[in-house]
Amino acid sequence: MKFSCKFSLICVFFLFFSLRGTTQINSLNVKDLSSVHINEIPDDEIRTYYKKAVESGISEQNMYRLLLEKGLPQSEITDLEKRLTRMSLKASDTDGDGRSGEPTATDPTLKSRYPNSEANIVPSQVNKGDSTIFGSELFTTSSLVFEPNLRIATPSNYILGPDDELAVVVYGLSEKSYNLTVNEEGYIYIPNVGPMYVNGLSIEEAGEKIKAKLGSTVYRAINSGQTKVTISLRKIRSIRVTVIGAAKRPGTFTVSSLTTLFNLLYLCGGPNDMGSYRTIELIRGNDPKRVADLYTFLLEGSKKDDILLREGDVIRIPYYKTRVTISGKVKRAGKFEMLETEMFNDLLRFAGDLSDDAYRASISLTRITDKEKILIDLDPGQFNNFKPKGSDAFFVGMLNDRFENRIYITGAVFRPGPYELRPGITLHDLLGKGGGIKEDAYRQRVNIYRKKNDLTPSMVTINLDSVLRQQTDLVLVKDDSVVVHSIFDFRGNLIVEIKGQVKKPGQFEWRENLTLRDVLLAAGGTNDFGDSARIEISRRLRNTDDSKINYDETKIFIIDLLNENNPSGDIILRPYDLVIVKKLPGYSSQRAVFVQGEVMSPGLYTLNKSGDRLSDVFKRTGGFKASADSSYVTLRRNTQNNLSGVEREKIFQRILNNDSIVLNSGVQNDIYKAYDVISVDLAKALSFPESGDNLRLEDGDVITIRRNSNLVKISGKVYYPTKIPFKPGVGLNYYIGMAGNFMDNARKSKAVVIYPDGRLKSVSRFLFIKRNPSVVAGSEIYVPEKSRVNKNKPSIGELALVISALGIIANVIIYAGK
Repeated sequence: MKFSCKFSLICVFFLFFSLRGTTQINSLNVKDLSSVHINEIPDDEIRTYYKKAVESGISEQNMYRLLLEKGLPQSEITDLEKRLTRMSLKASDTDGDGRSGEPTATDPTLKSRYPNSEANIVPSQVNKGDSTIFGSELFTTSSLVFEPNLRIATPSNYILGPDDELAVVVYGLSEKSYNLTVNEEGYIYIPNVGPMYVNGLSIEEAGEKIKAKLGSTVYRAINSGQTKVTISLRKIRSIRVTVIGAAKRPGTFTVSSLTTLFNLLYLCGGPNDMGSYRTIELIRGNDPKRVADLYTFLLEGSKKDDILLREGDVIRIPYYKTRVTISGKVKRAGKFEMLETEMFNDLLRFAGDLSDDAYRASISLTRITDKEKILIDLDPGQFNNFKPKGSDAFFVGMLNDRFENRIYITGAVFRPGPYELRPGITLHDLLGKGGGIKEDAYRQRVNIYRKKNDLTPSMVTINLDSVLRQQTDLVLVKDDSVVVHSIFDFRGNLIVEIKGQVKKPGQFEWRENLTLRDVLLAAGGTNDFGDSARIEISRRLRNTDDSKINYDETKIFIIDLLNENNPSGDIILRPYDLVIVKKLPGYSSQRAVFVQGEVMSPGLYTLNKSGDRLSDVFKRTGGFKASADSSYVTLRRNTQNNLSGVEREKIFQRILNNDSIVLNSGVQNDIYKAYDVISVDLAKALSFPESGDNLRLEDGDVITIRRNSNLVKISGKVYYPTKIPFKPGVGLNYYIGMAGNFMDNARKSKAVVIYPDGRLKSVSRFLFIKRNPSVVAGSEIYVPEKSRVNKNKPSIGELALVISALGIIANVIIYAGK
């Protein structure tokens, strides 16, 4: 019921708009709308009544103003506007007079304080235009530089006019407040005092006049200071100003009387691509009031031209007269408007001056003449008195990456780098600037890389020692690069390497007097497997006699570090020596197997001897559980070959067709499998320890003893795959029949029985005699599907051959019987 009442109030407004227009709206007496929630009203209802109001010529602004006066909170008006925007019902092209072309207010703050104001048009509603024009960013970016800010105190020089509302507060011996509106004749009416003319007065002048009038009539204590009066603006009138000329959105704007020239430029979108930013005219009373130059604000931040607007003011934006372009190495490239008195130096100031890497000796200018284009090179001496013309295009090039007086020194000196080329500077002088040579400098030779006049590279070589002793010297020229070599430049990367049974094998830097023990310490010492009694050192040989068939390639040293009395217990290593620490003879790590399943003590068991068998480990498990199937055991062993999966695949590819490997997933699985499954007759292994079933165990073997099962599983191409109890003495066909018999596409002759230990037996045939495999408890019977490929019928020749063979066999049987 509460929602229905609130909703009806809104509907009354919209409906009344559509029926009566604006002339009698203020006479409508409705209830307070302060508790209405816009978001609770359905979209369909708002759309229906809103369209009726718009059809009658009512603007959005009048709707918002009237709803605000009747108590609808500003937050709800904002929600209503958002709803209308989302529903595509904005009527921004219609004003209160039914006339199009004026902007629409969207700022809730402006609508709250100045309900008649249309002073906050969103710049995105205006075409952005050419963004390279200097100053256009004020009207195209989201920073809203010229957005009107009306949350300010009323200026003391504010001129009053019709529709302004004054708030007069009397306090002290008397307490009273008045809200006084200036009428169309310019008067305010004070109860018990009378009318007072304030039109054209500043707020300060009107305040003094009102105080004097009140002090001479009803509040005489004002004159003695016992009663005081404050006067302020409660509501500000709207004024109408016009924008003409080269504006992005020319027209008449209804704005607050606190709106300034810059505010209005923001509202109209600023000058268009052809508009002037330098000579914007404010016309008041048919006379030019001021000519505004936006560059003074853009460059200096000065707002001397940002004056308050008045009723009837006209803003004229003329077309620009001279606009030039500057690009290249300047801080702010773009298009700039020039006045008649401005020179190229002023253009540089507008562009933020040249960038640090600009070529300053000459600036290129492209100018349009009456017939064609011409090029002009502008020298620095012309910057102050060169006058740009319309459409001039200036280009500032980049400084060449070359030095007039640079030389280098690099290599074995303490301060390598570029240095200044002074007249007469020599190689000895440059060595001194570089801090002198390092201790590792190669003193027999120094190279100077130089370029000839035609940039052909050349090199000069001189003895460094003779230069240091000043016996010889060399005068340097531009771009000379001096390289002082190090003795280490002529050596390789001197290392020794250690491999084998050490904790940190690898390469180590060779140093003089480096011994074997030093390298072992650097490698963390030998590990538990390392044999310190037979360390092998392989050393490169120089000057080998490779003319012999069997010549020595390396020299081998065997070092015993455990024998302290042996003089060869240590050895000084040479560069590129290879140290190999071998495994200690007779040392082996523990090997273990894992037993799982139905034994008394499953778990990990280490192998006592190298030849331990299955029976040896089972003696240690404590025997089988009652639920164990003691007949068979499954052993899983890691693949014994040392080939990787890729190497095995290459071998298969040489044997088989490559396509068969790709298409046959079984072949692929066999190639990449990591272990093999071995089935063993455990009962035979335990009863006959020397038999082949009693396997020798390997490290990592996993032995599984299954739980005894009294079921037989039937799967594959049968009608009802299932498990049924094992029945002694019956054959394969019994179990197939219990599973519903063979399906039509079953391959009966290839049925197999998979035994609990993983072994497999299939149906076998001899002539016309078929023999089915036996079935034991825990077995699985699998019936494969007939293959859909290669099902060609036998040819006549093949049938004839079969019949002939059968005849021969029959004759043999007949004659054998006789």
